[in-house]
Formats: sequence, C-alpha cells, structure tokens
Amino acid sequence: MQVDAHTHILSLAEDPSFTTEYGREGSLCIYRSEGKLPAHRMPTEEEWEASGYSRAGFPVIGVPETIRDHPGFDKIVILAISPQFLDGELIGTVDSYGITDVPGPPSPEKCNDYIAALQQQDPARIVGYASVNPNYRGPAAAVRELERAVTELGLQGVKLYPMYQDWSPADPVLAFPVFEKAEELGIPVMVHQAGSTRIDARMEYARPALLDAAGRHFRGLRLTIAHVGLPWVDEALFMLTKHPNFFTELSYYIATATGEELYRFLVHAQQFFVPLEKLFFGTDYPGFLYDPVALRAKLLAVNSHAARLGTDPIPQAKLDGIMGDNFARMMGWLP
Repeated sequence: MQVDAHTHILSLAEDPSFTTEYGREGSLCIYRSEGKLPAHRMPTEEEWEASGYSRAGFPVIGVPETIRDHPGFDKIVILAISPQFLDGELIGTVDSYGITDVPGPPSPEKCNDYIAALQQQDPARIVGYASVNPNYRGPAAAVRELERAVTELGLQGVKLYPMYQDWSPADPVLAFPVFEKAEELGIPVMVHQAGSTRIDARMEYARPALLDAAGRHFRGLRLTIAHVGLPWVDEALFMLTKHPNFFTELSYYIATATGEELYRFLVHAQQFFVPLEKLFFGTDYPGFLYDPVALRAKLLAVNSHAARLGTDPIPQAKLDGIMGDNFARMMGWLP
C-alpha cells in the first residue's frame, strides 16, 4: 500500500484570509533561508508581493485536490485541527467555502463534522482523524467530543496539538483523560510533538520525551509522534525504542532532508534499535514544499547513496513498508 499519514484540508478559520496569513508566517523561514525575503525583520507587504510567495503556504483544498495531488496513493489521512484561540480569533478546521454538506454557519467547533463529511466523499481512500483540545472547554468535554467523533461520525484516529493549545501531553488532568478514551475506543493517537515555526507555539510543550508518561500509563495506546519530533529527532527515536506501541511519521523532516540525509537517518534509526516498521510516510500536504509525489520519489531513491557511502542498502520491503504497509498494519488493515 501507499499511504500519506499526515495531510491537512479546508481552512483554518472562519475568515479564509486567515489561512493565507497563517501559512505566510509558517513559511517565512523557508523564504528567508532562500534569500527571497529579509532575514533581519518582518517583510513589508510590498516585499511579500515582490517575492512571489505572498499567497503561498497553506492553500485551501478539498478532497478532489487531495486525490489529484496523490496519484498512486491508496489511503490519505486528513487531520482535523481542534478549536483554539490565536490572536483573539477562534481557529481550527472549518469549511469556509461550503465544500462539505455540514449544515449551519462555518465554525471551528464543527471541525470533526467537517472531516467526517470529507471522509464520506471518498471513504475508500480518505482516512479521517478527529481532533480535540482539552484546554478549550475542559477535558471532560474533549472526551465526550472524541467519543462522538469516533462512535457517531466514524473517524478513525485523533490528532492532538499540545504546543499550539498551551497544554502538556504529560499533564494528568488535561492529557490523560484523552489518552485513556482513545485507548478505550481502540483508535490511534497522533501528537504534534515537534517544533514549530509559528511564533506563538509553546516549545516547552513540544519535546517528544513528554510523551513518556502516556507510554508508561497507557500500555495499549497506539501513539504516533508527528514529524519525527524535529528538531529532537533522536529523542523521538528513543521513545520508539522504549515504547512498543509508539510510531513516528516523516512529514516535515523528509522535506528538509537531502536524499543522503534521509538514507543516513534510516540507517541511524536501526542503529538506535528502532525497527523501520515503526516509520510511516507523511508529507504535511498541502503546506509549503510538501509535494507527495516528490517526497515519495525521495524516499524510494535513498539506496542510490548506499554504494558511495560503502553501506548496505535498505531492503526494498522496508521502504515499501514505510510507504504504507507499516501504517496499514498499525491500523489493522493488514495482518
């Protein structure tokens, strides 16, 4: 199978222009590093327009665009973003353009309804993950919403965003009830336990080691660390070494690494006692530089560096596993 285990969809706020602004700030580091925007201050609107990237970053897309940009993929995981406040505005996954049939005015509080509606547009290929924020209306409300999203809406996992929502995944009051409910429901959890280029993101809640508490207390929980924990990659790998039910996916990291760096990472992971069966392909599509076709090609070409480095190639079966079979086994689709 070929699976993209990490994609986004729709808008991030009721005002569609906010999605563009959010994407611009998140991608600012990329364009600065390429010399296309000033490195020492925020760019002016004129400099944004001159760069050609003024509207780049996080385009608003639906299921047809997602399928179009994933040729050859069997499954695509679309992740909800639960409600949170940013600069006084309520943000989260919202259908600002009427792409779904969810009734009523657009609101991030319907994030899981939107993702479920999109999953129904192509249930053979689209895998919807819910999202809840225990710091929004409290952990009890988050648990109720998670149960509704799974048992009534049919969503198949949950994505959590502690560093964006100002709560720690090691907090027994806020985090543990959500992990407990996910374990009870038998669904996998993905946690954005990695850095962020958003200025408002709380890096103190981002380290992968903060998931150790969940691994100790919820032994049956299937937990995926998003983005290989970048920049704490070794810390994330050690969580996979320690906890049998922990996994990770390659989005963001795979876009920043060269082909040789990606090959060395796969070798390093095995030397770190991490089976490559614990790794999933992911892109973070549609944001920034995350082209699923190009990133798939990068992964499948890593062995071109083996002979020059004098090391053994990664077995093709393991690369195929990363591309999709590993995720399918974690979900129970394959034996």
